[in-house]
Amino acid sequence: MTNNDATMKHLTFILLFIASLSACAQNSANNVDEKRMEALLSKIRLKQATDDDKKELQKMAVIIQNKGQDQDENQRQYKKSLATIDKAIVLFDALDDTLNVANNRKFKGYLLGRAGKLTEAKNEIEAAIDLYRIKNMNAGVAVSQFDLARIFEFENKTDSAIYYADISLSYWKSKEVDLRVLIINNMLVSLLLKSNQPEKAKAIQAASELLAKKPQMHWQAIIDFYFTSMLLYKTINDMAVAGDYRQLYAAKIVELRKDGINARSYYENDRD
Repeated sequence: MTNNDATMKHLTFILLFIASLSACAQNSANNVDEKRMEALLSKIRLKQATDDDKKELQKMAVIIQNKGQDQDENQRQYKKSLATIDKAIVLFDALDDTLNVANNRKFKGYLLGRAGKLTEAKNEIEAAIDLYRIKNMNAGVAVSQFDLARIFEFENKTDSAIYYADISLSYWKSKEVDLRVLIINNMLVSLLLKSNQPEKAKAIQAASELLAKKPQMHWQAIIDFYFTSMLLYKTINDMAVAGDYRQLYAAKIVELRKDGINARSYYENDRD
């Protein structure tokens, strides 16, 4: 493996996984000393911070970022997540941490889309793309293009959503990143059903089936696969297969709840 490949995999890991947090990280998420944080932030702005001060504030920023991600992923508290991520952006910006600012602005764009603030959402994601390009971070651009597709889906602009999803998918296929491929395939199945193209949706779903069986695949991608597969087979009136996927989806939800995760498919949310 070349150094570039190793760097790519490391950075891709950072970008891809809005993952389940360790118990330690979750416990510390509520333990940031706000007064200490403000004091460190003031020292940095006054250019009086030591390297140790910066490292301490960086740790706080990561804890706050993780808390915001957990509020979205495991708790579905989008407004709280947005406020928390805003706080993380302030800290990373003060630290001149361009990549983490980009990561969080991209995520903020997604949250704004969930809140129905679609113009603001696009502005945040496009700002993130600009920052990734400054750093020659193509993986970040590809993740952001997926999030743009998601915003266009919220806006019911299906053709635009498919366009950006396809661009992002081409990148992740070239890098053989199975998780990202499955995530985008799930979105494309949903989009193609909305645009009355069930045969194309079925071809993508079939390609996803093997990916969904791979070990260590993130649970969100799995439940989204089950849910979009159920929608597909309901659409083509194969109720037996649709029922099988419904059972798989329900069983996985129960399993995750036993682990304290309030799981739900993103595509089920879209139909509230």
